[in-house]
Amino acid sequence: MKDNYIPGDNWIICERTGFKIRASDAMREWNGAIVRKQSYEPRHPQDFVRGRKDDTRPELVRPEQTDYFLSDNEVTRDDL
Repeated sequence: MKDNYIPGDNWIICERTGFKIRASDAMREWNGAIVRKQSYEPRHPQDFVRGRKDDTRPELVRPEQTDYFLSDNEVTRDDL
């Protein structure tokens, strides 16, 4: 690699590989890392997937029954 002077094109270090590259050969990734063009990775499409709310209601339901309490001596030993 030649270290020739190019006006306005400084040297930087690739954050992924550690290679010394020109700024014109670098790209900024979605996470802010500055990498060389050969090491560039676009953001994965799964990062943009949003979940959907599930319908968790039961299909068959009955209304709640009224409570029925037994009174004293309503059940005898013979009923058991």
